[in-house]
Amino acid sequence: MKQRELAKQSPIRSSYLSYSAHYDRVFAVESTLELDYLNLVRFERKADRVESQPFSIQFHLRRRPRRYTPDFLVVEGGVEYVDEIKTAKAANQPEFCHKASKLTRYFAERGQVFRIFTENDIRIGYRAQNIRFLAPVLDTSTPMKELATLLNASSARSASMSGLREYVSYLEIEPSFVRRAVAHRLISCDLTKPWSELELHW
Repeated sequence: MKQRELAKQSPIRSSYLSYSAHYDRVFAVESTLELDYLNLVRFERKADRVESQPFSIQFHLRRRPRRYTPDFLVVEGGVEYVDEIKTAKAANQPEFCHKASKLTRYFAERGQVFRIFTENDIRIGYRAQNIRFLAPVLDTSTPMKELATLLNASSARSASMSGLREYVSYLEIEPSFVRRAVAHRLISCDLTKPWSELELHW
């Protein structure tokens, strides 16, 4: 498999560049759905390594030569996942289903796992929207000092978004603390709900 330079695959689709200090890499993505997937991977931080448009392969489909470039390569727990991001409509097209079946076998023979993600997997409730809001602070320093102030000030370990914002202000902690603490997973919550309605736990 040939290593591929970051490049726009299509002259029509939009291109986005996203940098992650955690993975020390610039990612090239070609749709907002791919960007939402990448933001989710960056937020979860389960992957040991992530690459966008990592390589290209050539294979045969219905006896015709075809070229394929995965959207992402994700290495997690020693397993290499080859991830394709598609809209649900595109993923359900018979032609793509046939191609996906072929690619699943192709990568399995090489010890890799081919996966398909659609908006139904990525954009659950308000999660993608909330993680877009968190994305700019994913690479900021972890707010441990502010968290210690919060922990020492009260025995409470949960609050509504509005309640915590008010208490943080009372403690004279930077207002951005809540956003940064959620981004660094110091505060847990159900991100599928609207930001203003989140119940926060720490």
